[in-house]
Amino acid sequence: MIGTEVLTPGAQELIYGHKIMDSLHEHTPATTFLCANLVNPQIPEFETHKVFTINNKRVLVTSIIDPGLERKAIHGLQIAEPLPALEKILKIPHDLAIAVLHFSDAKARRFMRSVTGLDIAIFATQRGTMKESEFINGCWLLKNNNHGKTIGYLDWDFTTGKPSTAKLIQINKMAYDADSKIAELVNKYETWVRKHYIEMEKKRDKTTADLTIKIPYVGSQNCGTCHPQITASWQNTEHARAYASLQKKCKDFCPDCLPCHVTGSREHDKQGFRSPTDTPNLFNIQCEECHGPAEDHIKNPKSPYGLKIDASTCTICHTANNDPEFFFKDDVQLITH
Repeated sequence: MIGTEVLTPGAQELIYGHKIMDSLHEHTPATTFLCANLVNPQIPEFETHKVFTINNKRVLVTSIIDPGLERKAIHGLQIAEPLPALEKILKIPHDLAIAVLHFSDAKARRFMRSVTGLDIAIFATQRGTMKESEFINGCWLLKNNNHGKTIGYLDWDFTTGKPSTAKLIQINKMAYDADSKIAELVNKYETWVRKHYIEMEKKRDKTTADLTIKIPYVGSQNCGTCHPQITASWQNTEHARAYASLQKKCKDFCPDCLPCHVTGSREHDKQGFRSPTDTPNLFNIQCEECHGPAEDHIKNPKSPYGLKIDASTCTICHTANNDPEFFFKDDVQLITH
């Protein structure tokens, strides 16, 4: 729909296997699918690279996938070592070389220190944003985030051999109107995702280990027994409606969103919320998300309890990417009790 000339699928696309690639190619026949280190892809539309000629300048474009992501893309697809694959392509005559990197943030930077001859690297997997341009081993880095909140933008000056403009454009509904066709696609997708995860929950076999794991989180209903005023105060905050906000957007089963709308998420290295089916008593940002699991505290109320709450407590979720307007000293007042 947007007329893109190149698509560089990462793990989030390849996890669905050949069928999704065939479908995408059917709908976008003029788009080139690129991946330099996808071995025997069995998908004829894939190419290792593409060269565009723009104002007599040859622009070489390619894509590299971290082999560590292969476990998420197992549908008969194999990923070769990235460095030899990229080095081979960089030998093709060009005036500007661009590579999309499907790596973790830290691993992408380590990889860049081994690469020679690349001009622009686009980080395609990270959720974070870049406030300033980065330059590693002769290569400029451009970073998008995968929540669709920014678009990386760069103007290249062939005379100086470096960007004349490099920035992130903030995408928000205040500045840009939604396209009705795109909005419809997003709604259909989110409805499908929710249905998909609900079906997975129903089919998932509960092992003995699942059933016997102790969860030290007791839920806010137990906190209210001894702390009724504090619990009542919490119920008037947005934290108490965090899960409902996901339900309104049909994202209440979305694995990317859930961790910041529930209590004790294992995605945050805690031992509380497991899934909407297993731990419905831990919906929302309850007392224990900030103060810690209260199982021992209930057994012995006089024992020391309560983790220190500071900016690091909140910025697990209120990151610059998720909540760019968050300011701890002001916003903490909204939940102080």
